Amino acid sequence: MDLNQLHNPVWNRSDNLRDPSVFKTSDGYYLFYSRYSNNDWTKPENWSIACTFTKDFIRFENDRDISAKGFASPGDVIRWNGKYLLPYQSYPDSPTLLCYSISEDLKAWSEPVFFLQEAASLPWNQANRVIDPTFVTDGERLHCFFVGTDRIHYQSPINLVGHAYTDDPQLQKWIITTVDSPLIGACEEAPDGAENVTVFHNGKEWIMIYSEGLINQHLAYIVSSDLIHWENRRKIDIPGQSWLTVRYGAPFVWKEDENWMMILMGEAENGHTTFGLLSSADGYHWNMLGQQ
Repeated sequence: MDLNQLHNPVWNRSDNLRDPSVFKTSDGYYLFYSRYSNNDWTKPENWSIACTFTKDFIRFENDRDISAKGFASPGDVIRWNGKYLLPYQSYPDSPTLLCYSISEDLKAWSEPVFFLQEAASLPWNQANRVIDPTFVTDGERLHCFFVGTDRIHYQSPINLVGHAYTDDPQLQKWIITTVDSPLIGACEEAPDGAENVTVFHNGKEWIMIYSEGLINQHLAYIVSSDLIHWENRRKIDIPGQSWLTVRYGAPFVWKEDENWMMILMGEAENGHTTFGLLSSADGYHWNMLGQQ
């Protein structure tokens, strides 16, 4: 990847591009995302998990849906027991549920396998809604961060982040560490909560970057030594560009040589959503690529 040849937004289509996730290979990058079409949020036929391949974030090829209609929000692709897993969710029909697909080659993906359904009945997840799964492996343990919603106990609906982990190779038995209260809730800077987390280890500690707020959405991060206890919330300030003037969020982070890269969803004044890139030397402070 030659950052000097790239300008934001790096990818723009007639469809709205949402919820990016990148898996780097020796040949290039698989970019997974939510394809949102026809500007009607309520219809399942307007949502799908899609994938494209790029070697340089300039040319994109083989763009296609890899799920049936009615699914969204792909998370981190992980290698688990010799196969690839891609977590995502059913959407928008209620109840929304977490699922994952399995692949041996990153090209052909299985039908969805639903998991962690007990997260829908947590006391703080009043709407019985589970979205935005993120997988993180730490040794033989698999962690899952997810988002629930409360529509009763606040003036407006808020999204809340939860956490579970499993040591079960079949992903059937989970321990939810956020039964009584969410990991991330509402705060002064984001009274409507948080969603879309990405988690990585920068060599010193685990960093979680997430979309903070829904209406006035922006980025924030917290840190951890064990993926369970998190602290030191900070807002991430990034320069303004026209492709994200309304709001921005759904970050995804991966390692690129000596730098960290972030792909980000931005919404422009016309309501269209596209993808742009940022880079960081430490995972805390981020620089935006130049704009076209």
